[in-house]
Amino acid sequence: MAVIRSLIARRKAEATRHQEAADEHRAAAEALRAVDTGPLAAALIRNREAAADRAQERAAEQRAAADLLAAAWDGRGITNTPDGPVTTEEW
Repeated sequence: MAVIRSLIARRKAEATRHQEAADEHRAAAEALRAVDTGPLAAALIRNREAAADRAQERAAEQRAAADLLAAAWDGRGITNTPDGPVTTEEW
């Protein structure tokens, strides 16, 4: 019992960590955009935005995993994932 709750909490914490990383990358891209408009800055901005997108995707994956675990834990049986509803039979 405690193991599943621990896994849910860990997934939620990972989602939060990835979301914070995405926010930091986006803030850094905005700061670069405000300071410089040269080709190097443009490349750095693209890299920061790509990193933010990847972190955002990882956060969504972690939230979906936490939701699946919570669905199994509380007996809902159906949850939404990025790919649509999943039933416990598909687990």
